[in-house]
Amino acid sequence: MEERVHSFNNLPGPADMELPNLFGRNHWVFGVCHVEIKNPSDIFIAVNPEIDFMKQASPCQILSMPTTQGKAEATVPHLLDAFLIPEGFNPKATALLPGSWSTLEPEMAQAIEDELKKHGVTPALCKVGVCTPKERVILEKRREDFFLPLTPALEMVFREPVKLGGSTRCHGCRMGQASFFEALKRCAQCGRAWYHSRECQRAYWIVHKETCRAPAATASPAAVPLPKLDAHDYYTTKAPNDPEARDLMKSLCLEDGSKRSGIGLPLYRLIITGQDTPEKMRLLFGPNYGTSLEEQHEEVRLQCLLEPPPGSPAHMNMNDSCLVRVLRPATEDEEGKIAEVKGLQALIQGRVGVGNRPSVADMQAILKIYGEDWPGMLLSYSLAVRTMDQRRFGWWLP
Repeated sequence: MEERVHSFNNLPGPADMELPNLFGRNHWVFGVCHVEIKNPSDIFIAVNPEIDFMKQASPCQILSMPTTQGKAEATVPHLLDAFLIPEGFNPKATALLPGSWSTLEPEMAQAIEDELKKHGVTPALCKVGVCTPKERVILEKRREDFFLPLTPALEMVFREPVKLGGSTRCHGCRMGQASFFEALKRCAQCGRAWYHSRECQRAYWIVHKETCRAPAATASPAAVPLPKLDAHDYYTTKAPNDPEARDLMKSLCLEDGSKRSGIGLPLYRLIITGQDTPEKMRLLFGPNYGTSLEEQHEEVRLQCLLEPPPGSPAHMNMNDSCLVRVLRPATEDEEGKIAEVKGLQALIQGRVGVGNRPSVADMQAILKIYGEDWPGMLLSYSLAVRTMDQRRFGWWLP
């Protein structure tokens, strides 16, 4: 790792401030979360809870380091940046300088404390503890504030629905546990779906309600039928053994389904070649594909029909150079949805300009137009942002 050299010569000395009092009250909380984009990256977030001040750095590579020591070495340069006072900054106005730290894991806290000392930081400023429950909630809230405007861009075209029972990904936004500072929480009714927040659970209730069932307490094992294969399992276990399905995969420039972990790409390529008919959907995804794939099918079709331009989050996923695009024409319902999405895009661009992404405040102002019906517009709003040119904010682009 490239060594970063920090100078502490511009830190105010004892003549400028009272160090014990200042650093005794300036406690910072920090953590690193993962962002699932085309080139996966991490975001470092540090918060001073007392004055609600936050510093963040992105993109960076920290969580991918194989050891705790490696993660500490990659994190400390971002901590050191918090000590640097910009040129022209009043030395006596030092309310933002850190005096002590806390983070999420004890092992990481100790490794970072040792690493700060290696960098020559005064021992009194190297204290790293473990977050209290209250501090963890504060850190998660600031993470949520930072991620909220990015959520539409982070909803990738090929991110698969989460299977019931899976506890490592949010069943709403589908992001993994590493993207959050708090543990995922289980649906109280069925106990088979997990969410990172109550707000996310509410937003995606329309998706989950069809499969949300309280577990039967008295059913005997012999009376429980074998589960039907969902679209993903059929594609990876059954379709590769069907000669007709294998021929279809070959025509779509796909590998053997058993060698792939997702169904987003085959679904996308069926759609852009106009072959997303019930017969061919059943060939690749089985007779029960409608149960687990219907909504994803509708969403990806709309995304393709909208023809995302270069610079949009959706465009970067369109790996189809080996195929001829022949989309089936939009249905009357799809035409209405496309008009709704384009109307939202016009509102967004009228507010923030072409090439820019909307902020949380922009989203709230636009959705407020729809009054009490605004929750029903969330998915259309997300689709509108994903298929808009955002090249001025294109840090996810290659």
